[in-house]
Amino acid sequence: MGNFYTSYTLRGPSQESVAAFLADRSAIVTPVEACCVVVFDEESEDQNQEGITGLAGRLSRQFACPVLAVVNHDDDILWYQLHVNGELTDEYDSSPGYFEGDVSAPSGGDARKLCQAFGADAVAEVERILRKSIEDEDGYTFAIERHAGLVGALGIPSFATAGFNQVAAGEIPEDLDGQKLVTTEGPATACSQTEDEPVLPGYYKTNPRPFDETVTAVEMKPVGWMPGLWADLACPEHELSDGFRHATATQREQFKALGFQEVGFKKPTRVLDPCYRDMGGINFLDQSRSHYGQLIYLRRYLESSKEEKDFAFTAFIAVAPGQDLVCTNSPTSPLPDHPFQTVIRLESADVGYIYRRFLQALNEHALSPQAFPDLASLQAWFDDNARFLFEMRVRLGWFVRMSDDEVAAAQRHMPPPGR
Repeated sequence: MGNFYTSYTLRGPSQESVAAFLADRSAIVTPVEACCVVVFDEESEDQNQEGITGLAGRLSRQFACPVLAVVNHDDDILWYQLHVNGELTDEYDSSPGYFEGDVSAPSGGDARKLCQAFGADAVAEVERILRKSIEDEDGYTFAIERHAGLVGALGIPSFATAGFNQVAAGEIPEDLDGQKLVTTEGPATACSQTEDEPVLPGYYKTNPRPFDETVTAVEMKPVGWMPGLWADLACPEHELSDGFRHATATQREQFKALGFQEVGFKKPTRVLDPCYRDMGGINFLDQSRSHYGQLIYLRRYLESSKEEKDFAFTAFIAVAPGQDLVCTNSPTSPLPDHPFQTVIRLESADVGYIYRRFLQALNEHALSPQAFPDLASLQAWFDDNARFLFEMRVRLGWFVRMSDDEVAAAQRHMPPPGR
């Protein structure tokens, strides 16, 4: 018996963002190689073309990227679809008359479109690979041979010639690091709410079970009101504390030197985590009004050292079609990132350095960020972004809504303001 497998190769998005998007499915997502992520989806192993077309289209549309969905059927047929920005642009069948007992030449397939989608300069070679018939003297005996030639010519990961069943069984391709795979478990274990259930604003607590199933519900910790929308956070500048002004004075001057304008101040007021003793922030826009900046201040009580410590974090954000870009010195978190944001984390307190790296990344990704002509447009994007991230994390089970009694108990444990 020959190979049976299905794979999806995406050019552009991160492993983390793709895994977050697939959290409601049983799938395996590879690390990025050659700018590509490969997805092995369990449901797709039944080789239902309608289902494969649907998933490939959703992935391409959500990440505004090329997706090559490939099916190898018993090493007799290699079938693929190419989706670009959510549109089906190319389809190929190496043996279109197979199920009628007719040995016919391959049909479909556009070598130029494939090379353009994956940045390859090998149109003639790809065309030769697509057109070889099994009856040709140097034709392919097995479909996996044709697939291997195709991925080699396109410069995409060679482990795309595998599938979910193979990888889930521990048969990891030699060039794939099994320790870096991300597995999504589907709705039975990943989601706490169905898509039909509304995710309502309110007070929420953390749920550590998504990364440690042995933890019980009594160990959940209160966080506060979610989502934090612009109007919920907004405050006049004079309400920010002296601690905020002292801890962020250098960063504010650096933002000003870069030509950024302060466009709003914020201070969360419905926090239920007693370790957060003071918080505040500033929103910025550059002169083009397309580079959004944030300065966030936290004063946190550290259980390990029994002392309070100040933290100040900087972020620059560009909002672009399909995938936003974020450059920040904020540390990593166990919470899943926004699936439509590429996040670059730097270990530097220098606002100027972070901004230079941000501009460099903008150029490398060839992004054309959206401009915010007025404050209302920035606020609308901010709120949409906050709602999406909040709802995603609740559906994935990372946050659980608190009861009124839990909220009241948490409020009683909060230290007085200023302590």
